[in-house]
Amino acid sequence: MAWGKKGLERALQWLQVHELQVGTIVTDRHLEIQKWIRENLPNTVHYYDVWHVAKGLKKKIVESSKLKDCAELVKWCKSLTNHMYWVAASTPDGNGEVMWAKWKSVQNHIHNVHTGHNTLFPTCAHNTLEGNEEKKKWLKAGSKASEKMSDMILSKQMKKDIPKLSPLFQTSQIEAFHSTINHFAPKMVSFSYHGMYCRLMMAAIHYNENASRSQATTRDGDLQYKISFPTFKQGDYSVRKVTVEPAYEYTSTLMKETLKSATATMHEPIACLPSVKPPPLCSAFMHPEKEEAVCNFKSRFCRKETSV
Repeated sequence: MAWGKKGLERALQWLQVHELQVGTIVTDRHLEIQKWIRENLPNTVHYYDVWHVAKGLKKKIVESSKLKDCAELVKWCKSLTNHMYWVAASTPDGNGEVMWAKWKSVQNHIHNVHTGHNTLFPTCAHNTLEGNEEKKKWLKAGSKASEKMSDMILSKQMKKDIPKLSPLFQTSQIEAFHSTINHFAPKMVSFSYHGMYCRLMMAAIHYNENASRSQATTRDGDLQYKISFPTFKQGDYSVRKVTVEPAYEYTSTLMKETLKSATATMHEPIACLPSVKPPPLCSAFMHPEKEEAVCNFKSRFCRKETSV
């Protein structure tokens, strides 16, 4: 995450150089990032991406469900994560107190109590439960499972995170862009500075052209969907929209620019590339003498062999 913080610093420096002010920023919950934003951007509103908070809660519920008499907790994973997304989306002004009040209401909801929650959110927003919804496996108040769930819902961590959930924007788009970067610049391959720079530019161009692709349709005009089974859902499925095939119209422009640059003198610098290559990040570290490092490595290895 140290490199993530360095990237954040550089991005904000670029914005400041171009006289752009950051009013709102959305990140995950990493403590180092939180501290840096708090100390360096006091006038910026900092929100948390809902997916990261929901992921942490789901992990805790799954772990608690493995305890004795708590197996029924796992059945509430999807309902609680959905409720968390609703808490953020239904509070577009980002009022933290209202979001916390809505989140606390689920403490009563899991016991089949839907009124009398609190002043800011006294009654559940759903309609009267009927059919399978009414027959849901409600937790029995006072049971071990109920106490475990209550501890997770009302924990100190949740009280800090829920009021800072991002109501409008999430980090899913930047995650998608990172996936595009991995396509153009695989992590298992090492590139030169300028090679990596060019691949990042290519990834950005490709992403910008295809980020807003429309949903694909059948011959009859019906919207297309697909069902997938992500590993993290442990057997549960996800329904996703099928988008149209990606476009590569930008390649024609790149080919034209390449032909233009080919006619230029080979010794002339390319204007679009940085003229100064920055030092590698590891250059700031203390570098030991190679012979000493190798000697220490061999001595540690020998000690391991002896202890076995």
